[in-house]
Amino acid sequence: MHFFRKTMISAVAGMTLAGCLGGIAPNTANAASNSKKAHVTRVSQKQINTYIKKASLKQKIGQMFVSRTPQRPGQAENDAYKYNLGGYIVYDADLQNYTTKQFKAKMASYQDAARIPLLIAIDQEGGLVSRLTHSGLIAQNGDQFKFPRDQYLNAEKAQKGSGMDAVTGAARKTATLLRSLGINWNYAPDADYSDNPKSFIYQRGFGGVMGKQSYDSEADYIAKVIPAWQHDNLIAATLKHFPGYGDAADTHTGFAHTDKSKSEIMNNDMKSFKAGIKAGAASVMVTHVIYDKIDPVYPASLSKKINTLLRKDCNFKGVIVTDALEMGAIKDFAKQHGNDSVDVMAVKAGNDMIMTTDYAKGIPEIATAVKKGKISKKQIDSSVRRILNMKNKLRLLKPASLSLKKTNKGLFSLKNVKYDKKSNTAIITGKAKKGLHVALKNTDTNKVVKKAKLGKSGSIKLTVPIKASAQNFSLSGKNYISVNIHVLGKKEAFPATKKFTLNKVTYSNNHTVATISGQIPDAGAEGSMIMSILNASTGNAIGSAVVGKDGEFSTTIRVGNKDTKIKVVPEHNNDYIPQTTVIEAK
Repeated sequence: MHFFRKTMISAVAGMTLAGCLGGIAPNTANAASNSKKAHVTRVSQKQINTYIKKASLKQKIGQMFVSRTPQRPGQAENDAYKYNLGGYIVYDADLQNYTTKQFKAKMASYQDAARIPLLIAIDQEGGLVSRLTHSGLIAQNGDQFKFPRDQYLNAEKAQKGSGMDAVTGAARKTATLLRSLGINWNYAPDADYSDNPKSFIYQRGFGGVMGKQSYDSEADYIAKVIPAWQHDNLIAATLKHFPGYGDAADTHTGFAHTDKSKSEIMNNDMKSFKAGIKAGAASVMVTHVIYDKIDPVYPASLSKKINTLLRKDCNFKGVIVTDALEMGAIKDFAKQHGNDSVDVMAVKAGNDMIMTTDYAKGIPEIATAVKKGKISKKQIDSSVRRILNMKNKLRLLKPASLSLKKTNKGLFSLKNVKYDKKSNTAIITGKAKKGLHVALKNTDTNKVVKKAKLGKSGSIKLTVPIKASAQNFSLSGKNYISVNIHVLGKKEAFPATKKFTLNKVTYSNNHTVATISGQIPDAGAEGSMIMSILNASTGNAIGSAVVGKDGEFSTTIRVGNKDTKIKVVPEHNNDYIPQTTVIEAK
């Protein structure tokens, strides 16, 4: 296992609660936590236990998945219903070119489709990791969406002693804003310690604000900011990246190691996590860094030893979630292990929720592992109980949420919206059952703009005129899951494209593995954008890479017996011109 020791460098301020939530439909998933209705709709522990006892194995495993939101129209609603998913994560692709009203309508559509209300997550740390502002959904507002270290330092310059109040005040306002949008889980605050300005994680943490080796000060910050994020149980906060990122390299693009001793990690790096747990943090995210002195083989997210530190040494009883399993570090690890099921490894390590898009494959793989005795049914039940308890504390659940009554709703099968420049129309196509009456409603005006009865083939073809601004619609049919359809504005439908850097392909010494790398000229794309590697001849995906720090991306592809022309394309982003290159044969 010596190869694992290589490090592969990889206008809303001051809103009141009532003001923020005023535009939200009064459903359980978005109801303010301090209302009488919210208290009434909470379920009992007995009801949760009954659900766990009676639900099927696959229904329970579905709750353990939190995924990037599928971008094909209708797929998010369909998959939430079909797979009983635990939640979705929203990134720039889910937020950009939407008004807040349109985004709320989309989130409500997801929740209406789900059998159990969804956790809707976001990375809203601030600074470069501010999905709300980077996407353009929300405008910058002073220091509200900056990194906590900048909020603190700027406030201290203006008025000595006001720094922590500024940080916690911004967290409270942003938590209220998130819930008003339909988001209930934030992957923040960053509890990693680094006082080295050159390290990957430095800006995102609080380390060094009070000077070198100021672990106690960071722990104090975490202890104070957790209650601010979680005020009124609107948002579940997440301590990340356990057990502490330190000065390790970027795991978006490859492996990262640290050789810190176990005692140093436990006594220093984990101090802020213990403070956050004591303050009531609802969840903890585990990193992909490899800790050589604790577990030199497995990344922390797949390590039973690391999860044991969290459960036993930190006495954490909440939800443990992996970092994104499509990151370069985990993809490389899976390749080195003969493509073993990463999802199964993540559950065996002790994670409650798995952050990945491959739930259609992962759910049956985990179910098989349970049936073969590799994972205990008791462990699955314990994870689902923690997940449902977190949803219950967020007041997402009501008794009907845990009903196991069989339903058989139809699912639209839609294609991506096509835009015709000549006719200036957006074309919505897909399939449903023959004879179905469908209606297309504009969610901005709440008016039905199209009605149709489907013919024998069940084909759907609806056209709407493209306008200057984006439009949002809901497609419905009797006994069908209603789905959200977004139509871009004219400028976004026919964009002026930009270029990204695609580096020359490099190869391993034996020319069996090719490295595809490059850089997006947008540092804010870190962790949000995915680059797809396609076979240029077939259009089939042969790899992908999550964009990392400073917009850099990198992934490896196995070399074939013939030259392969590939196309590198940013997923769900029309702003950049796809680029091609060739992987030369062995």
